[in-house]
Amino acid sequence: MNYAKLVSSLLLGTGLLFAGAASAQSMAAQIEQHGESRYVTVSSLMAKERNGFMAIQFELANSDSDPQRAFWRIKWLDADGFQVWDDEPWKPVLVQARARQNISASAPTPKARDFRIQFTAEKNWSTSSSPANYPAN
Repeated sequence: MNYAKLVSSLLLGTGLLFAGAASAQSMAAQIEQHGESRYVTVSSLMAKERNGFMAIQFELANSDSDPQRAFWRIKWLDADGFQVWDDEPWKPVLVQARARQNISASAPTPKARDFRIQFTAEKNWSTSSSPANYPAN
């Protein structure tokens, strides 16, 4: 994964504030990349607690001159790192050419205190296929 493409972020939901050089590393720890995307990257990430539930917002950026399809889902974890909810289905998103797309999600349970964004794109360097459990069009 190319960490240089990741930008500064705030990660408030876990009570930590990241700034400067540590931001890209901290944000990268929240993202599980499935293959290295050619064009679509997670460019920013924020998290906070809202009414006892964790809420996150992240931005996908497309560096290509054509629209690109990506897939994402969230793995919700408790304070000890144990998964507290079933795996979500992969969600498709179409990021327009040279555009950015914001995505928001809220934890399904107040037990969630941490998360991992699982992310892949249709055009990866290592593979050109969609996630295994996502139906092809």
